[in-house]
Amino acid sequence: MAAESKQVAVIGLGRFGMALCYELNQQGAEVLAIDINEDLVRKAADHVTQAIVADCSIEDTVSELKLDDYDIAMVAIGDNVNASILTTLILKESGVKQVWVKAKDRYHAKILHKIGADRVVMPETEMGQRIARIMLDTRIFHYLELGSGLAIAEVVVLTTMMGHPLSSHPCCQGQHTQLLALKRGPELRPQPAKDTRMEIGDILIIAGPESELSELFKRI
Repeated sequence: MAAESKQVAVIGLGRFGMALCYELNQQGAEVLAIDINEDLVRKAADHVTQAIVADCSIEDTVSELKLDDYDIAMVAIGDNVNASILTTLILKESGVKQVWVKAKDRYHAKILHKIGADRVVMPETEMGQRIARIMLDTRIFHYLELGSGLAIAEVVVLTTMMGHPLSSHPCCQGQHTQLLALKRGPELRPQPAKDTRMEIGDILIIAGPESELSELFKRI
């Protein structure tokens, strides 16, 4: 389904929820922004399809808003763990197709999984892990966890590999990894031939199991 045809409800308009509303709107989705704070709702109103002051931890409110008509509901409530859990439970019982929830910590996340949240995210933790990996390993330009133990990485070609074919690069020799593309300046070459000679500044886009990628990185 294209972004512009999706309906998304964002419940909780803190920094994360507000940023999510802005980006969803930019991507063309139909966005309903909800919070109990009137000032935050007013702030979001110019950047979403509709903004409403409401408490989604109340069953009748969720029913009145017809949130079960939406493709995704994101519970982005901040530090009020009880409200987050109750809202998630009510959304699931109301038949919302996909309920995504922002978790404060792993204990909160564990409860959310148990009550049926379709996706639990911990933005600060996930971003921190990603940035730490990039900070400590200059060979990795970008790293993104895909879930289920899989990841995708942009790996910088070092000077020692210049002139060698792609097939000789350790990241192209994994049993379960796959070379998706080669970035050379502004050019993107999908599934390049393994005999392509590497140049300084090339970036390899590799996908596969996180455990195997970690082992391959050690061989670079």
